[in-house]
Parts: sequence; structure tokens; C-alpha cells
Amino acid sequence: CRGPCCFLCLPFWRLPFLLFPSGNMTGVVSERDYICKIALLGRTSKETPVKEIATRGANIITAKAGESVESCMEKMMSKGIRHLPIVDDAEKVIGMVSIKDLVKTVITEKEQTIKVLSDFALGKGGHFGSE
Repeated sequence: CRGPCCFLCLPFWRLPFLLFPSGNMTGVVSERDYICKIALLGRTSKETPVKEIATRGANIITAKAGESVESCMEKMMSKGIRHLPIVDDAEKVIGMVSIKDLVKTVITEKEQTIKVLSDFALGKGGHFGSE
């Protein structure tokens, strides 16, 4: 990354880049941005500033910290994105969630429900789960 605009640069594209010129998020750079705006156009990483390939403005999709897993999943699926910045009420980024994180949460919740229902059906501890 170049200059003070880049907040987060992780290798292997585990997360997109977040750009913070003055504390506010102004853009997100994903693997898709890189492929579509650098590799396919024949540009090089060394000659292209991050700000030129970032998704910016109203195109940035975020979620509030209190939003449900289902709401975040719907946003991600409808927009075809794999990472979602989580913002507070002042629109400051406080975290990032991936589709993988959300799927793991849903699977864990479903497994817990199945366990409770199985225990109930087998007479083990009623609806409170197994002891």
C-alpha cells in the first residue's frame, strides 16, 4: 500500500483493504477489484495507487454492529460480496465479517437446535438440552 490512505493490507487477500484518509472509510479494495481493474487491464500493482481501484462511495456495502446474521448474509448474497465492513453509529469501521464467519455461525446455531430437539425426542433433559 502507498501512503497514509491504506489502513489494512493483508497478504493472500484474506480481507479487502480499507481506506481511511481521515478516519472515515472512503473505499474498499477486494480481490475482485484487483483482478478487474489491474490484472485484466494490463496494469501493474506497483504503478497503480490503491485509490484508483477502490470501490467507493454509495457502492460500499456495510452493516451496523447490531444487525442480525441473516441481514448481513442477505446483503452479501444480494450484492455478491464475501466481506462486509461492520460500522458503528458514526459510520466508523469497527470490524469485518466474512461470509465464512456467517455460515459458521448459522451452522453452529442449527447444530445446537438439532441437539436440543434430539435430546427432547429421546427424553434427555426436555427442551433445555442435555446435561
